[in-house]
Amino acid sequence: MYTTPKPILGALYAQKVTIYWSKAGRGMPDAGRRAHCPPAFVLSAGELTQLARTNTYSSIVMWERSAYAPEQTVETHFSFYDPHDWGAVAVKFPHNEGAVVRYTYSRFNVGAPDRSHRPPLSCPLGLDEVVRVTYNGRASWPLGAWRYEHTTFNFVLTARPTLEMFLAEPVRQMTDPGGLVVICVRRPGHTQLR
Repeated sequence: MYTTPKPILGALYAQKVTIYWSKAGRGMPDAGRRAHCPPAFVLSAGELTQLARTNTYSSIVMWERSAYAPEQTVETHFSFYDPHDWGAVAVKFPHNEGAVVRYTYSRFNVGAPDRSHRPPLSCPLGLDEVVRVTYNGRASWPLGAWRYEHTTFNFVLTARPTLEMFLAEPVRQMTDPGGLVVICVRRPGHTQLR
């Protein structure tokens, strides 16, 4: 949970889902297994309680070496400049009037290929809505090995968090020509998502 400006109703909740694989796992059958990895996960009651602490987010990691079995934890997020900034993805509160989720290419957080010439993408985040940001990247290690990653951020601004708050069906979508997808999702009313 992240504190928001006083005029903003609700608190900001975040979930990061990351899938890692090596160059050897780029093709089939690993690509097929990765395609079935969900972009969001249900929280346990304990995780929801942990998310009530300041600057915490739900983190799910899936590795090629573990056959993409999800490892789910709640992490503390430390950001030197902005507590609502995760590198390539940030949530902004312009003029304290509303929330906006923004993606900006970052070589450090996204890696290759260079997409710095592309403009940032942004999407409003309303109360009881989910905004999902998905992007791919890759990085090489000093010995020349490549690591690939698929990252999804799910953000919810709500006063009534639920175990299923990160799950929803897309109603709006913006797509970057290079494959970046920002999906905006509306949560119907205050009901739990299915």
